[in-house]
Amino acid sequence: MSDSEHALEQPALWDEPTPEPIPTRRRTRPRPEAAPPPQPTAPANLQRHPAGERLWTAADVAAYLGVPVKTVYAWRSRGRGPKGFRIGKHLRWRVATVFEWSLDQERNQ
Repeated sequence: MSDSEHALEQPALWDEPTPEPIPTRRRTRPRPEAAPPPQPTAPANLQRHPAGERLWTAADVAAYLGVPVKTVYAWRSRGRGPKGFRIGKHLRWRVATVFEWSLDQERNQ
């Protein structure tokens, strides 16, 4: 087979047809925004009772006292901060305990 016959069998790159463009998908409606997860609430009978108040996390205690969360953990490990307790693996504080501790700190200065 000669070079000229071979050239006829194989088209040059510029002789090849251009491929059809791939159609893009268009959304006809916008994506719905994700709804925030529902916040857990205590039963109605506990919300009115003073003993049923929400327990504070380390972040809540730190925000109330105006200190970093690491400070709250450091106080707890040294036995200096407000007395908290564990619920499973989680640390919690009663609001009244934190208030009383802060008042004691104020009185002792």
